[in-house]
Amino acid sequence: MITKRNSLAMPFLLLTAIVFVLSFTASAHAQEVQVDLSSTSDLCGGQECFNVAGLFTTGTQFLGTNGMDDGNNCTPTAPYTNCPDAYSSNQLGLSSTTPPTLTPPSLNVPFSFGPVNTANCGPSTSTACTVDVVNLTTSGVEITLPTAEQTIYSTLIMLGTAVNGHHSGQVTIGYTTGAPDVFAQGFSDWCSFGGNQYESVAVGGIKRINSDGTLNGANCNVYAYTYPLDYTRSLQSITLTDKDGSGAMFGLAITLKPPTYTIDGGIANPTSVASGSMSTATVTVNPQPGYVGTVTLSCSISPTIIGDPPSAATAPSCSLSPSSVTVTAGETSAPTTTLTFMSAAPASSAVRVSTRLFYAFLLPVSGLALFGLGVGPRGARRKRWMGFWFIGILLALLILTPACVSRVHEGNVGTPPGQYSIAVTGVDTNGLSQASNPAGTSNVVTVNVTDN
Repeated sequence: MITKRNSLAMPFLLLTAIVFVLSFTASAHAQEVQVDLSSTSDLCGGQECFNVAGLFTTGTQFLGTNGMDDGNNCTPTAPYTNCPDAYSSNQLGLSSTTPPTLTPPSLNVPFSFGPVNTANCGPSTSTACTVDVVNLTTSGVEITLPTAEQTIYSTLIMLGTAVNGHHSGQVTIGYTTGAPDVFAQGFSDWCSFGGNQYESVAVGGIKRINSDGTLNGANCNVYAYTYPLDYTRSLQSITLTDKDGSGAMFGLAITLKPPTYTIDGGIANPTSVASGSMSTATVTVNPQPGYVGTVTLSCSISPTIIGDPPSAATAPSCSLSPSSVTVTAGETSAPTTTLTFMSAAPASSAVRVSTRLFYAFLLPVSGLALFGLGVGPRGARRKRWMGFWFIGILLALLILTPACVSRVHEGNVGTPPGQYSIAVTGVDTNGLSQASNPAGTSNVVTVNVTDN
């Protein structure tokens, strides 16, 4: 009995292990990949990519090293030949783990850095400074991915900068098949953002570190260089080239984002609705080749309210059914969901009579009453004329009455007329957000609300 139970358990355990491995592999594929620039086995032709010391803790001296700004911030004294600046790992907010990591809030993408010097180094000590920043060269620094990582990606993001002014570089993306993608790249000076194409501020307003370990007074940045990749081909290599021969452009870390998805909001049906009515649209989640996962969807409306005052109006609402979709391997058709836009009806209307009508009646009636006080028993003819006159006044008042009555909304006016835009966004279980929509499509649905 014991032997039999064990023999049955073995296939079960093996099956469980296979399921676990497959699940782990699928999950890992949907997450970002940090390119290990410190590797000596597969990257940069078997050599370390780093060739400049550029990351130090505040207080660490690195006099006499080959630094990022090439020693232009002081007049060196013997035995030093230069006084370079570098990035302070403290100012960057690098973690104390190995390798140090950073997730800039502006990108929400993790990056792995090279090792950080934590002790004084340079010619005056017995400790050599660790090179930990890639310096672009005129021949190009080629980073070839390990075979296991040569797969489909949607986006490449590199953290880097230029020093001693703005400079011109080039980023070449090589694939396992076909011609490479080439991006001409302007690199901003680390303390002067130039807003070049593909460039944004990843970490801003930080102090760089002087070669004596003290912080420099300048406000500087680390920049993100973001490139769309051909997600129909497998990425093989990344080449970073110095195009102006300055030797003053640097890469600190690279992260690859896996295949993702786009969201097509579709067309509202109907495109115009009265207050209190609804419109729907079919929303499509289009996976890029290789993407699998569950996407949780949400919607938001802009403007939130149109009205004066806003408290007298009700904002429209939106919902998605289902609120999440799942993309599986071998998907034959893109999954869809239904967006519903609902405008609010106004409160019921009521008849309001103007106070002017009251005074219109009060004046002639008062006059007639005073007139009647002076009429005696002998004034029968006058009474008849007074009756005719009174009836005439009443008829005139009845004709004027509609101008004195208005139908108004009591309280809330519902959703005011206007154009409303409903944006549909998504995020998958690994935090992967949607990619930019291709030309001709949008994740925004437009609905016009008209007067009732």
